[in-house]
Amino acid sequence: MTDLLESILTAHGGLDRWQRTTGVRFTASAAGILPWPRPDFLHHTGATIDTQTQQALIEPFGAPDRRALYTPGRVEIQDADGTVLTARDEPRHMFSGHPAGTLWDELQAAYFGGYSFWTYLTVPFLLARDDVKVAEIEPWREDGQTWRRLRVEFPEHVVTHNSVQTLHFGADDFLLRRHDYSPDLLGNPLTAHYTTRYRWFDGFGFPTERFVLHREPDGTTSGDRLISLNIHSVSVS
Repeated sequence: MTDLLESILTAHGGLDRWQRTTGVRFTASAAGILPWPRPDFLHHTGATIDTQTQQALIEPFGAPDRRALYTPGRVEIQDADGTVLTARDEPRHMFSGHPAGTLWDELQAAYFGGYSFWTYLTVPFLLARDDVKVAEIEPWREDGQTWRRLRVEFPEHVVTHNSVQTLHFGADDFLLRRHDYSPDLLGNPLTAHYTTRYRWFDGFGFPTERFVLHREPDGTTSGDRLISLNIHSVSVS
C-alpha cells in the first residue's frame, strides 16, 4: 500500500472499519445519455451493495415493484417479493454484437448498473485489495488546484469499466475529486467522472453528487454533463 493510498483510506473513514462492514445501502437519482430501456429508467432508484463480494441489489429498478440482482456471473430481474422474472448467466456476453445506438434491455441495464454502483460505493477501499495494483503518478492541475493521482490496474475477475483507471484526490484532504476510465461496454469513450459534495454517513465519507464529462486525450475535459448521479442517502451496515 502506498503512503498516499493509506491517507486516502483514512480520510474516507478507515480501512479497518470498512473491513468490518457487510453492506452499503443508498438511494439516488440517475440521468443522462446511457442507453437505459427508458430515459427515466433509474430516475428514482437505490441499491444495496455487498462490501465483501461483488454483488448489488438495485431496488427499485425501472418500476416500484421491480428489482435487479447483479453478480459478475448472473443477473436477475425480480418482483418485489424476490421472485425471479427473468435472468441470464454469463451476462457480459449480452453486449457482444449489441448494435451501437440501440437501447439496452433490462438485463443489460442490470449488469451495467450493478457493477457501476458497486464500484462507485466501494472506492477507495476497493483499491486496498491485494489483487489490485496501485501506483502514484504525476499530480494533475485543474481549476487552480493540485490533485494527487493513482494509476489503478484491476484484475480480470473484478468487473469494472475497464482494467486501467486513474483516480484524482485532493492534495490536502485526500478526498476523491475525479475518476478517469473508458468503459469497455460503451466502446471505450474517454470519460472523466467528477465527485463532489461529500457527506458523512455512519462514519464514512461519500460524494453525493457525481457527473461525467468527455475527457480529451490530454486529460482536459469538454462539453456538457453527459451523466449525473445524485445520492440522497447512505447507510452502512
